[in-house]
Amino acid sequence: MATVVDFEAGSGWNRNGPRATRDAVVNVARRFESDILLTGSGRRANAKDGMAIDALRVRSGTAVQVRVAAPDEDAALQAVDSLEKR
Repeated sequence: MATVVDFEAGSGWNRNGPRATRDAVVNVARRFESDILLTGSGRRANAKDGMAIDALRVRSGTAVQVRVAAPDEDAALQAVDSLEKR
């Protein structure tokens, strides 16, 4: 079963620049077995792939959907969600 959550990217997605945000998302996502898919700006990206995240062009105020599927999906979703709230 997959968990899907919609949120609006907060200022934390821009605060330290796009590379820092991308790296933080990738580092968090790679800690989990779960498949983590981000959807935003009409595009999809594997959260474990920095180049794919760059292609999303997520900025503060962008609507983003996070889809997580695997045995550790609850923990993975909480970790990704904590990035959004920084």
